[in-house]
Amino acid sequence: MSALTTELHLDVPGGFHSLGLDLDDEERQEQLWSIAEEVWPHGTDFQREVTFHSYREMADHALAENSFYAGFCLDEAPDGRLTTASLLARLDPLDEPDAELSVRGLFEALSVNDNNTVEEFRVPAGPGVLVLCGIEWQSDPSDATAPSLPLARADVYLPLPRMQRLLVLSLTTPSLPDLPFYVSLLSKTAHDLTVSSGAGAVPSPGDSDERGRSAVDHVRADFG
Repeated sequence: MSALTTELHLDVPGGFHSLGLDLDDEERQEQLWSIAEEVWPHGTDFQREVTFHSYREMADHALAENSFYAGFCLDEAPDGRLTTASLLARLDPLDEPDAELSVRGLFEALSVNDNNTVEEFRVPAGPGVLVLCGIEWQSDPSDATAPSLPLARADVYLPLPRMQRLLVLSLTTPSLPDLPFYVSLLSKTAHDLTVSSGAGAVPSPGDSDERGRSAVDHVRADFG
């Protein structure tokens, strides 16, 4: 499967279901309901409705974050466990035209948080930064006794100077034992990414609101 923006070709890992950010609202609702039916082929209408509303909230959140792709996978691991993950992709403005300098700034900003494991990498599209961290999802942030869920998160930051954009891929999973597998999928996606020849600056959602914010500013917003 391929998620496509102008001049940017991103191969989404197999097994991920798109939440239809590229569709209009009515088409997106139809796609999300189809996914709910696929998840619960022998389930009840209530189970399908809960699943539909959950993924609709995920899609709405992704659109609010200016993502151009949102997807999830739900599969069975070799030992019989259910394994799941969500994947978001967005393009942020990139002020630094030198990819090496941009990566250096990202690495320094991300390394400030001691909870992050930060590594530099290089793929055909250029240098980038991989960040691994653990987060705690709270069902009700205002209630300390509300149920919570530990999550693992992997983020790839890849400067694309020819597009004047920073590609951000964010993968989150509650299936902690499967994090290495998901990181390998994320790595392959970054490695296979291509930017077509002659690519120029590509408008991304929310440019009018994001103007003036550097890549480091976005990182700080993501990770505090």
